[in-house]
Amino acid sequence: MGKITTLVGWGTRFGAVGGTVYLFNSIGTFGDVKQGEAALRKIESLSMEQVVGKEIADQVPAIEFPQEITTTYDTVTNWSQDVAKNFPEHWNGGVKTSISALINLPDNTKYYCNSAVEEIKKNIN
Repeated sequence: MGKITTLVGWGTRFGAVGGTVYLFNSIGTFGDVKQGEAALRKIESLSMEQVVGKEIADQVPAIEFPQEITTTYDTVTNWSQDVAKNFPEHWNGGVKTSISALINLPDNTKYYCNSAVEEIKKNIN
């Protein structure tokens, strides 16, 4: 009996994945950029009733996101747009930070090793 339930479980998973891939392919999601944009607009315009029917859509509760999530999402979106607009500046900042870290590596290593030795000495006494 265990093998049958396992088989049914895997069959359900493969069916859901296959149905999703078929749906996205029929919408045109896997095409070029223009087809992908058109598919995104089409998906965004769908309502719950169009996907699952009115009877089931009436039984599904409305999903509201907490303020923390929407605020965080907006912050991340704004930050990623800033990075996209000012990519050379961010790239240069990353290069400068990496080079600075390499230049200061001997001094930082010495500092942290001395700090570790001092802590060990304090704990031994």
